[in-house]
Amino acid sequence: MNKSLLIGRLVENPELVTTANDKSVVHTTIAVNRRFRNSEGERVADFISLVVWGKTAENFVSYAKKGSLLSVEGEIRTHSYEDKQKQRHYVTEVLCTAYSLLESKAAVALREGSVSNEEMVLAAEELPF
Repeated sequence: MNKSLLIGRLVENPELVTTANDKSVVHTTIAVNRRFRNSEGERVADFISLVVWGKTAENFVSYAKKGSLLSVEGEIRTHSYEDKQKQRHYVTEVLCTAYSLLESKAAVALREGSVSNEEMVLAAEELPF
């Protein structure tokens, strides 16, 4: 069985591309922290290529932005190609079949600095419950 589950942050804003066959696709990268720290005590991240197709790709572009914390479910795919200099390149990527945003809109606004922590507290105090 080929199934991957990743939790990490998007490295860049995803861009939707339409193929010659009129199919939507997104190629992007997610940074996933390793479980352990290195010898200097720093956390190391792996940068994993993602490919998202179809309606999932269209929704992905609408909701996921650079820095978004998300979980990605998919399959690991590998392929190779030869460049103009006749060198063979190997590619490993995750074919995303489903994703979930793991932050609220309020958390995103706070992280991006578009709203201050004090504004969040004041807004919460005005809630009717």
